[in-house]
Amino acid sequence: MGSAVATFIVDRLVHQGAAADGDHDLLGRNLSSLGLDSLDFMELLNEIEEEFTIRIEDDTVSASTTVAGLIAFIEGRVAARESDLPAEGR
Repeated sequence: MGSAVATFIVDRLVHQGAAADGDHDLLGRNLSSLGLDSLDFMELLNEIEEEFTIRIEDDTVSASTTVAGLIAFIEGRVAARESDLPAEGR
């Protein structure tokens, strides 16, 4: 699970009590199956936005998204943001 994005998301899910540390099936699970209520879900997205300095539009991630799908989506947003930075800002 090596990326900083994956580590951050899994750590947040464990911290929120939505996943057990070392849950080997976590990446394939839908966010809705983790028992996050809407407030927990929004809190998770806000923490991701703050940590990675990105914006997540309300309709781009849903509770039916898998954890792996969320990680891939955020990694893509982070990569896009970094490619938009001037060379001296990277």
